[in-house]
Amino acid sequence: MAGVEGLVTVITGAASGIGEATARRFSAGGAKLILGDIQEEQGQALAAELGADFRRCDVTDEADVAALVDLAVDRHGRLDCMINNAGQLGAIGSITEISDDAWNRTIAILMSSVFYGMKHAGRVMKGQGDGCILSTSSVAGIAPLGPHAYTAAKHGVIGLTTSVASELAGSGIRVNAVAPGNAPSRMTALAYGGEEEMRKASAARNPLRRVMEADDVAGAFAYLASADGRNITGQVLTLDAGLSACRLDASYYAKASDYVDEAGPSAKSGSR
Repeated sequence: MAGVEGLVTVITGAASGIGEATARRFSAGGAKLILGDIQEEQGQALAAELGADFRRCDVTDEADVAALVDLAVDRHGRLDCMINNAGQLGAIGSITEISDDAWNRTIAILMSSVFYGMKHAGRVMKGQGDGCILSTSSVAGIAPLGPHAYTAAKHGVIGLTTSVASELAGSGIRVNAVAPGNAPSRMTALAYGGEEEMRKASAARNPLRRVMEADDVAGAFAYLASADGRNITGQVLTLDAGLSACRLDASYYAKASDYVDEAGPSAKSGSR
């Protein structure tokens, strides 16, 4: 397990899915947690189980995000790691049919929330001279593999990660993102009509034929937050079982070994 012992860590969207898995992973590693979510009952129960602090946090409200960061400082005197994770699928449908309200709500929760988290974590961490800001993007932030607003927002998270990393590097603050493929959660289950359907679809299309688990993403966050990731900033760690990178499967390469130029295979053009 990557070393997160003692790290004062704020996690948004912590009550379920990737956020819950990350809270459990960091807690097991000895981190000091401040959990935020709009799911109050679930969040409070998780915090009680893990010995963490919980505060209701609507990440589309800057004041709520600022208060979550300030709670970490009030309780522990500093902030070592900020994990901007809260999200939802948001607006779906044709580009010609998406409403202005649905678009704006999606951008608010998926991208503006990350801006607020980076802004207020950066405010605290610049005074410390160190820290780590991590955000959940998506494979849809790398390739067009999601609804329009979701894809745009997740691309935006990656752009914001690289630009903020450039600014804050001089203050000793690292800024990175994780881009998962589909991991089982309430959100992905809704998108596919159920968790079992999601697992089948993901395993079928992923080159490694595996399904990403929420704890895999939690492990990536733990690695980036630890001393092992001390020289990593402005990067996006993709965990998608090869979906965004491996577009051709093994059958494409199952050809007789040869050399091909403008004249065709070597048998026609002369061996090389």
